[in-house]
Amino acid sequence: MDIHKTVQLGKKYSKKELSEIFDEINISRVREGIYNLNENNTFFFVDLEKEGKEKKFHFNDFFDGEYFHWDSQSTQHLNSPKIQEIIKGTRVPHLFARIRQKVKSKSQPFVYCGRLKYIEFEKNTSKPIHMIYLSVDYDNFTENQDLIEIYLWRPERTGKTTTSKISKRSEVTNERKSKYKKPNSTERKGLVTSRVGQGYYRQQLLDKWGGRCPITNCDIKEILISSHIVRWAESNDEERLDIDNGILLSPNIDSLFDKYLVLFPIKVMWTD
Repeated sequence: MDIHKTVQLGKKYSKKELSEIFDEINISRVREGIYNLNENNTFFFVDLEKEGKEKKFHFNDFFDGEYFHWDSQSTQHLNSPKIQEIIKGTRVPHLFARIRQKVKSKSQPFVYCGRLKYIEFEKNTSKPIHMIYLSVDYDNFTENQDLIEIYLWRPERTGKTTTSKISKRSEVTNERKSKYKKPNSTERKGLVTSRVGQGYYRQQLLDKWGGRCPITNCDIKEILISSHIVRWAESNDEERLDIDNGILLSPNIDSLFDKYLVLFPIKVMWTD
């Protein structure tokens, strides 16, 4: 069975629903964050916010661009049999994540975030071991708000910090580069779409700039224009996808910016 074809990326599932889909009653009963479905597939059930669990768990589960940080169970180490199967690629982890376990005392479903591929582990971590995965089905162009919120969630949003020293923020895979094309004028300037590329990159810019133009303080998201700082033709592949090479501008400022009629003192900037 192809798990990632049986469940849908970005769709919400409760453990009970998954137990019915895969005819595995024990999925609905599992209380740990991991379930071994069969010899080749494992489900990771992850709560990003650890409300009520702060003393036992670190805030080490989160997306870092295309990569996902994950703490194993507290009994696992690098040589644990199932961990070794994941490292060797004979066992595929499937990520089901949610930001909060409960909202108004009601349990929340998990969002299917796709398959994970082991990349590396953080040295000197064990029980739990901190592992970094590539999100195989990561969707840079998604407009699914549930996925976007999970992709953008960070520990610091809840006043917490991760213990991980590994950062993947600036790393972009070749596959992601090949899929990202120059935005057309409608995508960049349109008052409805108003985005660089599609969905997620714009959401990253909205998150980075607090949903406001840093010059005018305008916070009408529908009209804010997503621009590249170093123009597309002059950017390399990394810069075209680098969130630090993006800025949100009010239409009037963007128009002046585009014609070199306004500059910023910290550095010279260009739009597409």
